[in-house]
Amino acid sequence: MNEDLPGRHEPLHRERRGPVLWLTGCNGPVNALSQPVRRGLAEGVTAGDADPAVEAIVVHCEGRSFFAGADLAELELGLRAPGLLEFVTACEDARKPVIAAVHGTVFGGGVVVAYACDYRIAAAGTRFAMPEVGLGLLPAFGGTQYLPRLLGVEAALQLIIDGDQWDAQRARQAGLVDEIVPAPELLATAAAWARRHLPKRRVRDATAHLADVPATTTAFTKRRQTMASRAPDFEAPHICLQVMEAGLQMPLAQALLCEHEAFLYLLQSPQSRRLRQLFFAERRLRRGGFDRGAIEQRLRLAGPAPDDLLRVSRRLLHEGAVPDVATLDALLVEVTGAPRHAPSLIETLLGAPP
Repeated sequence: MNEDLPGRHEPLHRERRGPVLWLTGCNGPVNALSQPVRRGLAEGVTAGDADPAVEAIVVHCEGRSFFAGADLAELELGLRAPGLLEFVTACEDARKPVIAAVHGTVFGGGVVVAYACDYRIAAAGTRFAMPEVGLGLLPAFGGTQYLPRLLGVEAALQLIIDGDQWDAQRARQAGLVDEIVPAPELLATAAAWARRHLPKRRVRDATAHLADVPATTTAFTKRRQTMASRAPDFEAPHICLQVMEAGLQMPLAQALLCEHEAFLYLLQSPQSRRLRQLFFAERRLRRGGFDRGAIEQRLRLAGPAPDDLLRVSRRLLHEGAVPDVATLDALLVEVTGAPRHAPSLIETLLGAPP
């Protein structure tokens, strides 16, 4: 018997195939974790756990990618409940195993969905990353606390603070992935795992961070020294590191609360606003539609002096040589190598009326 709840027009599809409940993300093109998807994930796990005909739950996505992260447009307007922590809690509270079948890019919130599940199977070629610090934020929904408990502190720091991007082999070595299979075999393998009557393996019970306490201390010290020398004024990695280290000394519930408070602080910080602004501007920059080479040459000829760059920028905008001021701002960052978290070199133009 198959049950389709809700219909295929929804961004998350729920279907029972025999004893397995399949939760399928279909929120293309990158399966962003919008509010309806987050709600569907949590409700789907709860419903599957309550259904006596369901023995296991599989989470996967259609299209070219697993959940590739948050919906940043929603983030700008304010995240609506539920978040992803409700899905993590639903997986932990469920009596039945939840299996993630991942492929493509598993970034940010996609990693949260994966580690919330009891078991994780990856298609060959899958990539994993936690890009939040690069946006002036920190991983929310338990990322700063669950990852070090699941993977160990050094591996978690590589993902969260260092900004490493892992292939499936590295993720398996670290403990984020249980099996790697060719992409055409991913769903069949997940279905086979779902019929094994596997025991629960809740992420809240993981204790990898306790395996080598001296190594943990060394890992945190190394990151503090690196950040002090490379980016002493970039607050997101410093705050993230503090939250990670302090949280591992607290009960998990208290640590998650501290993480949430730090996330809300960073979300409103000038540096994060600047980095998110650049994220969207760089999207427009990649679209092109103007003579980028000529613009770059004129900016370089202007030299590094802010007043000269501002003067040339005004002229370029007046001439209509670039689509808009945000695109020009993103191009200036690339040309000058200015720190991405620093105020814009043309701040006065960004705030001017069109």
